[in-house]
Amino acid sequence: MIAIGILSPVGGSGRTSLALMTARQLAAQGRDVVLVQTDPTNLMAAQLGRPELAGKGLSQVLGTPGCPVEDCLIPLEDTLRFLPYGSADETQTIELALRTANNPDTLAGIFDSPVFTEHTVLIFDTPRWPSAWCKAVMTLTDLNLVLMVPDANSLLSIDPLMQSLLNGRGSSYFLVNRFDSSHVLHLDIWTLSKIKLSHRLLPFYLHEDPALSECFAAGQHLPDYAPHSQLTEDIQKLVNWIDLEIA
Repeated sequence: MIAIGILSPVGGSGRTSLALMTARQLAAQGRDVVLVQTDPTNLMAAQLGRPELAGKGLSQVLGTPGCPVEDCLIPLEDTLRFLPYGSADETQTIELALRTANNPDTLAGIFDSPVFTEHTVLIFDTPRWPSAWCKAVMTLTDLNLVLMVPDANSLLSIDPLMQSLLNGRGSSYFLVNRFDSSHVLHLDIWTLSKIKLSHRLLPFYLHEDPALSECFAAGQHLPDYAPHSQLTEDIQKLVNWIDLEIA
């Protein structure tokens, strides 16, 4: 089993969108994929256009004795399943996150179920770092993708996050999202990021593209809605890189 974490130290970086698009594209290429929502905001269900999916999920599996994970897995496509965060109030969410971070084996344990195989790819959509959920996820991920946006806040957040990544289990790489080469600031941030991160910065980026919000509003997958868009090409390039990395 391969576990991939989608992380970011800044808000609005596009973690949930990227997790969904990556999962769908990997599944389209024949991978058995499970998309896991560890963000209590449950934005994934909304992006799927099915808010009712947020009712039962990870929080029930971890917090309710006798609730098997297979009862909460939702098939989305032939080889793509979804484990939502589920419903929990603020107090339950805080307690569950802290308990899971302090006992990370409890999170890993739910994926010992026979409904997952050695070929299953888990993709974790996480809350903004730092969080207890990020800490728990990073104890079991083989690969972390850290999303940045081309602004000073992303650049300044690298050093505080790096130590947590080094303490984690998997390899970590940074990826710039919402890039626009017509903006001088974006080009400057890209250059500074390359200097600071070296090989940890992926040698390509994801372009800013209005087709993304349009496809979610239309309830469609980006390659179906805008098959020739720049972002569709970017996602395919990323997925090809992931496929080689986890092979």
